[in-house]
Amino acid sequence: MRKTVSLIGALIALTFSSWASAEQSAAFGAPISSLVRVSFADSSTRFQPPSDVVDLLADAKDAAMIYVSGRTSTAKPSARDEAMAFARAASARAYLVERGVSPLKIMVNYVSATDYIEDNNTPAGRLANQRVDIELIFVPRY
Repeated sequence: MRKTVSLIGALIALTFSSWASAEQSAAFGAPISSLVRVSFADSSTRFQPPSDVVDLLADAKDAAMIYVSGRTSTAKPSARDEAMAFARAASARAYLVERGVSPLKIMVNYVSATDYIEDNNTPAGRLANQRVDIELIFVPRY
């Protein structure tokens, strides 16, 4: 079950998408999306991006919108895992806000169980699945 936490973020996205008039929209280019993934140790909610990800997230405050999605590697959803997936996403959000990103730009989503990107039957696969996905949306100006 997917849950979206930021109603304000949804309203901003709706406002942003209909904000520009025909004249203004010509001044903006097509949105550019960048996806960053950060894995978490078993049962951890501490957001610790590796140095290459820190460098990529340095420009996050310039993004028009940011989607943060917390995930777990469990096979069945549970209240504990939902709380962990949310806590992972909240930890990443706090990291971004501490570095100057407006909290109004960040939408948080979380899913416990089954949203795998790797084979969940191996330790490496479970580590990859215990993650936060951060999608940065940039809208270039011309």
